[in-house]
Amino acid sequence: MTQVPRGFTLVELLVALTLASLVAMLAYGGLHVALRSWSGTELRQQEMERSYLTQSLLRRLLESPQDFSVRDDEGVQQVAFFGDEQQVVFVAHLPALDDSKQLYWVQLLQDKQITPKGLAWQLELRYMPFVEMEELNWSLLIEALASEGGRKLLVEGLPRAWRFAYLERRDDGEPDWQSQWQQQPGLPVLLRLTPPRRSESGLAELLVAPRDMAYAIFRSR
Repeated sequence: MTQVPRGFTLVELLVALTLASLVAMLAYGGLHVALRSWSGTELRQQEMERSYLTQSLLRRLLESPQDFSVRDDEGVQQVAFFGDEQQVVFVAHLPALDDSKQLYWVQLLQDKQITPKGLAWQLELRYMPFVEMEELNWSLLIEALASEGGRKLLVEGLPRAWRFAYLERRDDGEPDWQSQWQQQPGLPVLLRLTPPRRSESGLAELLVAPRDMAYAIFRSR
């Protein structure tokens, strides 16, 4: 006698569909977690790359001041370098703009911005061709850089400003960090750029020696 195959009952079919749905949900959940983890890793990697490129650019800029002499409108002969905690202005070549021997006035500036989240800071590069003047007025130069100079945004969205500092080698040979560098006969031995917090900016403190002052570092050792 031939046995007729027995089909699935309704209960068995419902159980099978429920199990299949659970397996699909678990698989989707695992895939979602994996994709979110991969996306987070990619974002962190991109942020690290941006931080590295920004630090590299800042380092090259802060290495580039030329030991060029100018006279200001007070008759003081000095190096073409003006710095305080918020900004630094100097003369340098900018190979990224052109490969000629053209010199530029370069300014790295902290600039405040009003954002939907409140007050924020950004670090901006300003530049314009260098033209020799019989008398240099630093305030007028900074105004000209603001109104006529080229601009490049380097870092934005900082909750607080960065801080520039300048290392002076005193007569007794001891190093001394200064909050400003104005009307000085030569370049600082080192420049320091300190972010507000490493965790907020993603960038570490920079210590850079101008190329024209490298001899001073070796001489002091």
